[in-house]
Amino acid sequence: MLIKIGEFATCTSLSKDTIRYYEKIGLLRPEINNKHREYNEDQIEIISTILKLKKCGFSLQEIKTLFEWSQNTDENDELTEAEIQNLQQMKLLFQNKYKQMIQREKEIKQKSKSYNVLIIKWSSY
Repeated sequence: MLIKIGEFATCTSLSKDTIRYYEKIGLLRPEINNKHREYNEDQIEIISTILKLKKCGFSLQEIKTLFEWSQNTDENDELTEAEIQNLQQMKLLFQNKYKQMIQREKEIKQKSKSYNVLIIKWSSY
């Protein structure tokens, strides 16, 4: 089933401008029929993946790199030296994002403790 950009925007909770931007940078490739963009269920899944990766701290450029790498790899072929290097870079990218997420979690916990102290102080007045 194909849907137009307005309905796609509603389904994904994104603005039309954001969707067009994702197309412009190569994250989405809608079908074009009679000058109208049309999207399918696979593209809804792509948006879902993009949003999850963004929540984990990945930039759009990093997400694009991940998508390109996954599309250009044949799981049945032996990896080339270039693919091995790409895979090592992806591993480092994920490790760095993981470290950033752990650091962010620590910061949130520290802020939470600070807020709890303030709440206790204010509630005693």
